[in-house]
Amino acid sequence: MHSRFVVVPALLLGLGLSACSGPASGEGDDTLTVVTSTSAYGDIVRQVAGDSVTVDSIIDRPSQDPHSYEATPQDKLTLSHADLVVENGGGYDSFVDLLTRGLGIDDSAIITAIDYSEAAHAEDHEPEPEAGPDDHDGHDHTSFNEHVWYDLPTASAVAAEVADRLGELKPEEAETFTANAREFATKIDTLEERLGKLSTTTEGHQYAMTEPVPYYLLERAGLSDGTPEGFSGAIEAGNDVSPLLLNALDEKLSAGGISLLAFNPQTSSPQTQIVRAQAEDAGVPVVEFTETLPQDTDYLGWMGANIDAIQAAVKD
Repeated sequence: MHSRFVVVPALLLGLGLSACSGPASGEGDDTLTVVTSTSAYGDIVRQVAGDSVTVDSIIDRPSQDPHSYEATPQDKLTLSHADLVVENGGGYDSFVDLLTRGLGIDDSAIITAIDYSEAAHAEDHEPEPEAGPDDHDGHDHTSFNEHVWYDLPTASAVAAEVADRLGELKPEEAETFTANAREFATKIDTLEERLGKLSTTTEGHQYAMTEPVPYYLLERAGLSDGTPEGFSGAIEAGNDVSPLLLNALDEKLSAGGISLLAFNPQTSSPQTQIVRAQAEDAGVPVVEFTETLPQDTDYLGWMGANIDAIQAAVKD
């Protein structure tokens, strides 16, 4: 899956900010600053750090489409003050890599979420089955799905790593950070238990998705991917979907083979709106999954609400 992030070239040329050999701490201030690529990771950091750390998320509004986000001079300035950076990786937020390299921020001050995702690396190393010319079922066969914040074990692993890094930077609060990360992991485990119970009732249920954003959550809920091959990958890359694929999905929706349509409202397009209308006409529930936190919601509440929506959609 390829990122559609765009970085303004001028950002890499200076803007009055000199490169540094490591993260820039606040002068005369022992408050740590963590900068995250999106609000999803920003909230995970807050769950671990509490009020003792300043957290800035570059993409922090539900109205923003992360795939078409253009980094700004303010983003470079924000990153220049970071003691720790948390990114997704996998090409999803590559603008962070470009800006941190331009600032000279050392890799040791950067947490990359996909490095802690067993699911992503399992997909990366497992061979993909060959698809026949008439094979329009199954998920898009890419090296891995980079949307790992929808994989709950990855969220726990990132929280634990955040606690470790913050503890190194602020040893006097290390025990608090560790305790907070463990509490977060316990709450994640509760969500995982809910998904496990849900998966016992979803055998035979398939989902379709306009983009592969909620893939990990849907799979852990026990559903299988019925999206026509190549459909969601084309939407994510900003390409037009062929009439053949649109018809194939319409036929599956109309025939009752799909239990829910996972819809990303942040990348809505005429074609995704067509698919949404097809699902609604067929009586298939449409469940919205965003890439950033909804307003007035934390990460755990967000994932819990997503599980509620999946459960309601597949309920007989």
